[in-house]
Amino acid sequence: MGSVSWRKRGSRYLVSWRLDDGSQGGKTVDTPHEARDLAAEKRLEMRRGTWGGRRRGRLPFGRWADDWWAVWAADPDRSPTTLAATENRLRRHVRPWFSDQPIERIGPTDIRRWQVQLAGKVGRESLLACRSILHRILQFAEDEGAIPTNPIRKVPPPKQRADPEQVLGEVKRRAYTPEEAGRLLGRIPLAWWDHVLTLLGTGLRFGELAGLRRRRVHLDRPLPVLQVVDVRYQAGRQFGSGFKPRPKSDAGIRELPLGPLLVESIRRQLPPDSDPDALVFTGPGGGNGVPVGTRTMLSRYNFHRVYQNAIARAGDDLGELDPHGPHDLRHTFSTWLEDAGIPARVIDEVMGHERSRHAQVDGGSRVGARYRHTTPEMAIRVIAAIDERLTVVLRVAEAIAQTAQSARRAF
Repeated sequence: MGSVSWRKRGSRYLVSWRLDDGSQGGKTVDTPHEARDLAAEKRLEMRRGTWGGRRRGRLPFGRWADDWWAVWAADPDRSPTTLAATENRLRRHVRPWFSDQPIERIGPTDIRRWQVQLAGKVGRESLLACRSILHRILQFAEDEGAIPTNPIRKVPPPKQRADPEQVLGEVKRRAYTPEEAGRLLGRIPLAWWDHVLTLLGTGLRFGELAGLRRRRVHLDRPLPVLQVVDVRYQAGRQFGSGFKPRPKSDAGIRELPLGPLLVESIRRQLPPDSDPDALVFTGPGGGNGVPVGTRTMLSRYNFHRVYQNAIARAGDDLGELDPHGPHDLRHTFSTWLEDAGIPARVIDEVMGHERSRHAQVDGGSRVGARYRHTTPEMAIRVIAAIDERLTVVLRVAEAIAQTAQSARRAF
């Protein structure tokens, strides 16, 4: 099993050890009490079999990152988009800084330096995501016995500083008013109107819209609903594209109430056959040799291009806004519900957000939240709030579309 001994060496004390494989080492301490404690610790490690883990602490961070990734990425429930984002951050922002350092030599000072330089390159959300990756790799090494403690615990994350422009109300919005949404919709080709109206009226993520199956749509119920389950993902060349049988979190599995305008939009998009697994929302065709009107699989990149082209055409009509992409429509849905006085708990449910982990939820306890449910009356309030705003959206969009059509006829 190996041996451990200690002896006085000058004014200090040397603890020495030798393992069964012939490797040996030593450490000098100041007092006989420290020497006894260290020798006892080493003997205990030998008995528990963690001594090999301590020697593995000399391996470079990059080797530990490889081992962690092999285990973490093998989880079959891991989202391909999450895998792609994590791999990108690990490759660009974590590995280059720590790659060749023995993992046992990485201390709080190294992590603080890394964190400071990273803060100058990326936003706070990306920085926290990178911290999470580093934390998991170091925790993996600690669990394997390679390091005694995870040093990142001693380094607090950077504080979020208040944005003066946001405090003073000068930051541009991502959420549209109904009139602004109508100006945007009026610049979007008619083939995409139902898609945009459904995103505005349900708060679906684009992948949830693109993965919606016919069997998840119930338009003939007394209270029409669509069910969010299947999700389309596009995670780049390395992780590919396809469909997941469930959202990223359990909270994403939900039913969304539909008003008359949304029922009309979705009914127009239903596939002509009765296949329950057929996709509801598809592309309009007309590109890459595909005839116009052919139902093609929705592409996040194509829809993003359609959205950005409409933003460009709208120009100064959206002067108070700071559009980022189609996810703005999800921001808009949430904002409209909040403006209508819908409780935050209900907004979280229809948005598919996880419940808060903090002690308080919407001013009440976490236990209390279990006793509050979304009633049909509340669903009707949601429908009324959205339908009222979508009516304005359509009125504005139709006026813009008619003006554009008249202008074309004049030429």
